[in-house]
Amino acid sequence: MDVYEQGEGDLLAWHDPDEHRKWVLENKPRVLKDKRTSVKDAVAKFVHNNDYVAFGGFGHVRVSMTAIYEMIRQQKRNLTLA
Repeated sequence: MDVYEQGEGDLLAWHDPDEHRKWVLENKPRVLKDKRTSVKDAVAKFVHNNDYVAFGGFGHVRVSMTAIYEMIRQQKRNLTLA
């Protein structure tokens, strides 16, 4: 990763766990509410062109193909998938 070694570019996550804990404490709402949504609405709201999208699972197993198909249907472009 040449860009990372040069010290340029945006980081994808915090390196300091205490900094992340502080951010969560100050920014994460504590209200209990139903967060369920459809895949269509989730992709529309949370996936944007040029995003880095990471999926859980093991390799190609247990990866949400429904979400991937929805990104294709909504014509999301220039995504990096991991």
